Amino acid sequence: MEMEELSMDTEKMKQDLGGGGWYQEWGKPAQELHAGDVVNIPPEVKHWHGAAKDSWFQHLAVEVPAEGASNEWIEAVSGEEYEKLK
Repeated sequence: MEMEELSMDTEKMKQDLGGGGWYQEWGKPAQELHAGDVVNIPPEVKHWHGAAKDSWFQHLAVEVPAEGASNEWIEAVSGEEYEKLK
């Protein structure tokens, strides 16, 4: 299972370095990720990212530093929701 994550008070950038994966913000459709794709994540956006069912996934995450900023792991993405991804 992948995890949902809440970005607190900081901006993030994730770049897919290889393999295939998914990125999804709360309440929005999932985006398929391929090598070279970049996702900019604004502060305080609940989201998850992870490998596609049939692929490995390697990514680079960069976080803009902010005093007192933190990330909070929320809950696992359900197997039912993950299986709906095509």
